[in-house]
Amino acid sequence: MISFLAFSLGIQSSKLKRHSRQVDSNKNSTEAKHTLETMLKINKLLSEARVHLCQSKGVTCSSGPPGPPGPPGPGGHKGARGRRGQNGKTGNKGDQGIMGSPGKSGKQGTMGPVGLQGETGNKGEKGDIGAAGMPGTKGEPGESISSPAVVVSPVTLTVNEGGTASFQCSASGNPEPAVAWSKLNSQSQITRSAVSGGKLELKKVTGSDSGVYQCSATNILGNSREVVRLAVNGEFLAILNSEIRFTMQCLVTHYSLCRSPL
Repeated sequence: MISFLAFSLGIQSSKLKRHSRQVDSNKNSTEAKHTLETMLKINKLLSEARVHLCQSKGVTCSSGPPGPPGPPGPGGHKGARGRRGQNGKTGNKGDQGIMGSPGKSGKQGTMGPVGLQGETGNKGEKGDIGAAGMPGTKGEPGESISSPAVVVSPVTLTVNEGGTASFQCSASGNPEPAVAWSKLNSQSQITRSAVSGGKLELKKVTGSDSGVYQCSATNILGNSREVVRLAVNGEFLAILNSEIRFTMQCLVTHYSLCRSPL
């Protein structure tokens, strides 16, 4: 009888476990949950009855093989929230995100101070030729161009030795000609101090200054020349000429009153 009871308990226990697995698959329904609770109560009663029989006098109970593990029990109630843990370490810096769209333009600020003057830029290209301007008023007619013309005075001149000989050369022409004096057939040069403009002036002349002098005027159209002659009396000729002039003067006036200046 005891063996039969134990066998019945084992069968009931296996049924309970199989039913438990079936109930576990349908644990979301209320009816399956209620059936599971009922079977567990029956299993508990059978276990208590087996223990009671095995503890009776003259009864030997042998342990059967362990049954399969039962299904996990229902989840317990949600526990209280635990304490907040410590802050973790700062993570590595992430990659830079994509640049967003530009924001709206702000209001214009106040004008800043005038900056320094920049360097002079490169010269620009030449512009197009502008329109022709209004014609100007007609100018006065210019002077006609002409070749030089020379006039000298005096043409001949006699001077005593030690005196001064002066000749004037006037030149005309357009453009204005350049005037120059020179002595012909002579290797001696006329000093610059003797020439002023068109005037030739020889001071303290001697016999070597006698001769022919030429005045030349030159411009782009040509040149013109005129000559003058200078005669220098020596000391004897100078006395003789003076005596002749004095005698002629006495003859004209009164001979008895004439006296020689010598």
